[in-house]
Amino acid sequence: MSFFRSETMAYYQIIVPKESAWEVFNEMGKLSMVQVVDMSPDEPQVNRPFYQYIRRADEVISKLNVLEVEMLKYKIKNLKCSDYQQFLERMTLYTKEINQSEDKWFDLIESTLDEKYSQLIEQIQNLEQISVRKNTLFEHKAVLIKSKEVLGPTYYTKGRNVAINPQIGGVPEQQKVAQPLYNLNYLVGVVDRVEANRFKRMVFRASKGNAWIVLSDIEYSRIDSSLETGNLDSDKSAAKNLEKQRTVFLIVYTGGGGGQDFLRAKLNKICDSFNCAKFVLPDDPQLLVQKTLELDRSLDECDNLLRLTSGKIKELLLEYAQIQPQLKISLLEMSKLLMVKEKTLYTNLNYLYQKERIYIGFFWAPKHVEGELHHMLHQLSVSQSNTSVGQIIELEPPEKVLTPTYFKINEFNNVFQEIVNTYGIPRYKEVNPGMFAVMFFPFMFGIMFGDIGHGGVLFILAFLLVKNADTLKKLPDYAALVQVRYLFLLMGLCALYCGIIYNDFMSLTWNIFGSCFENVPDSEETVYIQGCTYPIGFDPKWYIASNELNFFNSFKMKFAIIYGVSQMIFGILLKGVNNLYFKDYLSFICEFLPQMIFMCITFGYMGIMIMLKWGQSWEGRTDKAPSIINAMINIPLQGGTTEGKPLFDLESQESLQQSILFWSFLCIPWMLIPKPIIEVIQHYSGKKHEKKPSKALEPKDESKEPLLPMQTSQKSINQSALAEELRLQLIQKEKEKELRRKQLEEQRLKEQAAEDDQLKDQPQQLLPKQPEKTGDHGHGHDEFDIGELAVHQIIETIEFVLGSISNTASYLRLWALSLAHGQLAKVFFEKCIGAGIEDGNVIILVIGWPVFLHCTIGVLMCMDLMECFLHALRLQWVEFQGKFYKADGIKFMPFSFKEVLTNQPKDQ
Repeated sequence: MSFFRSETMAYYQIIVPKESAWEVFNEMGKLSMVQVVDMSPDEPQVNRPFYQYIRRADEVISKLNVLEVEMLKYKIKNLKCSDYQQFLERMTLYTKEINQSEDKWFDLIESTLDEKYSQLIEQIQNLEQISVRKNTLFEHKAVLIKSKEVLGPTYYTKGRNVAINPQIGGVPEQQKVAQPLYNLNYLVGVVDRVEANRFKRMVFRASKGNAWIVLSDIEYSRIDSSLETGNLDSDKSAAKNLEKQRTVFLIVYTGGGGGQDFLRAKLNKICDSFNCAKFVLPDDPQLLVQKTLELDRSLDECDNLLRLTSGKIKELLLEYAQIQPQLKISLLEMSKLLMVKEKTLYTNLNYLYQKERIYIGFFWAPKHVEGELHHMLHQLSVSQSNTSVGQIIELEPPEKVLTPTYFKINEFNNVFQEIVNTYGIPRYKEVNPGMFAVMFFPFMFGIMFGDIGHGGVLFILAFLLVKNADTLKKLPDYAALVQVRYLFLLMGLCALYCGIIYNDFMSLTWNIFGSCFENVPDSEETVYIQGCTYPIGFDPKWYIASNELNFFNSFKMKFAIIYGVSQMIFGILLKGVNNLYFKDYLSFICEFLPQMIFMCITFGYMGIMIMLKWGQSWEGRTDKAPSIINAMINIPLQGGTTEGKPLFDLESQESLQQSILFWSFLCIPWMLIPKPIIEVIQHYSGKKHEKKPSKALEPKDESKEPLLPMQTSQKSINQSALAEELRLQLIQKEKEKELRRKQLEEQRLKEQAAEDDQLKDQPQQLLPKQPEKTGDHGHGHDEFDIGELAVHQIIETIEFVLGSISNTASYLRLWALSLAHGQLAKVFFEKCIGAGIEDGNVIILVIGWPVFLHCTIGVLMCMDLMECFLHALRLQWVEFQGKFYKADGIKFMPFSFKEVLTNQPKDQ
């Protein structure tokens, strides 16, 4: 049952020669079952042996991303990989077919890309420059045309002494005659269209009304589409000029010299501040025609250059868009995946310790893959007969190092395990709450969301997700939704089941089997048909009873309590299972037993009382029905005495409740006192926290051979001897560290004792406050803090006792959310379409049906669904898992090419 407890993990040492390190780690990455341990976690990456390879790989990936962006701009199809495991297998076969070593792809891709990338960047820069020039030429031409329209033909016949064309300039037609002539100056150019009005106001204020300005938008319909495809980066000036539409401005101001020179300077500064492009306006009409023709020729030349340059860029991009027949992906995608793979491989090689031409490292792997590791090394030794492939030795795990937690998961239980992992990773070999989340989480959701209609809709949608999962996985917008399809499927199924139990279909009931109550003639009363039992769920008559709300409130509240108490007792039981598995008999006796007894005799007894009261008919004698709430309150407040009617024999019930009171109070000191006292005794008697020499580098079994011994050639013998020497050096370093640590500890204790002798005569309040050493309550630490141990146990005891009450009350959210869902559905139906159905009013139905549909989808199927999901999440995490789950483990993160390729960023 690998999903009940994590897989058994083993700790291995790997010793591999430099010349075969790449091949060994390449196979380990394909195996996806090895987590390499970083030998020097504090060592900067730049100082590691393979840092240059990683940096080069990053540079290649960055260049490939640029090519991918350009392909999107030119709408060139880049065939992606859909199955990364298949890609790795096909790549291995393809490499063998062309008789090439797999480790040669790195240099081949890098050298080929460098040449092509340089050509591409050069062409992109040329295209950008041509685009900027074409844009400038077009704006210049637009300025000339617009200026001629505004100034009119008289500008070229009379020079600077000109009357403004009133029809275009905005002067009324009546003022055409008798216009005075002035010596005018002109400033023309283009400004961003969004800034045009602000620019106009600024000119007016700066000139104090002495400058006249005309604005006219440029029509960009003549700009070639090739201009837009020339943009490499939206942050470049060319792209900005295209994205921001421009407006032609013509500023006319009078006179020259003196104050007018000052005005000209102010206007030029304003133009510069608005990033305006200014142009010279020809004085002669012949020059205007020549300039226009010159601009047209230049624009045609730019068009030709843009087409040629864009064609060259497309030609370069199409080379990387070619489909590789053996791999069924583009050359760009193949190159990118291989570089990501290489980067991952060299990152893990950096975790090793280097000694001359030997690498030594450690890794975690599931115990069951030992045979696959053996087979992998054997295959490498056969294929590389002239080179040693190294050896792998199983070792004892280091002390104080957490073993990673690994579960075999599939597409079905992955989402439930992720729910658990979001709260915390399970400890190694701890009972996995993910196994029970498959059952408990959807059912708690179903209790709160119980409705045949709403649950059925959710179930059908989830079923369609499951059925079309393979197709939807390929669509980025639906990929995340597909991952949770089985969670939605079970949530919908449980909501549908609970809806059948409630006999609730969007606030309506189904009378399928016929009611067990019949109406009394000429009366509003109903009588029960003797011997009749409604087969499934609630009798539909309850929904039209006068006490409908009280009845369903009572049922759902009591059911929530019974379910919650049962789930918490089960959680405590799992705690005892964990204690026995880890042979923590002290916690089993001093924590599990009193906690189980306390929960069973208090809230378990309350649940039994609810079921006993439920099992009896109180018809006609409701005044004799006992109050369970009062009975539970009287246990601690009145010593277990019963007020009012007892549930069963009065004397027996009081005697039982007095016993419950005694044992429940006894469980509190049982949880509080014995465990810390016994731990202190064990510590000082030497039975616990005994110092043991580290066996991290010692073989687990001296008689056990390594998974694959090195070959017996003279070179291999020398490498093996060097590796053994290195291993012994590491063992010696470990022993020296341990010795230094002991010496420092002894020195610290001596200094502390001397300081205590100096200060023993001083008043207590003058003594310096000693910092408390943090730790897991003394477990596994050199310093044993009795005070911290006692405080921890006090907190644990108070938390459990008070938590038993608060957690039981927390399960009432099952009742509250279920009631709210049912009442909301009832209100929406009655207020939107219920009256129309009852009166037969078509108009109300036509108006109310869309409102009802939107309320059902928006409020119940979205908002209420999310609310029920979050409340179920809280009950799963806190009320259930909190009884046994430590959640302080570390996740097994294997060195896996498939995992890295699957999780690489998709938005490149």
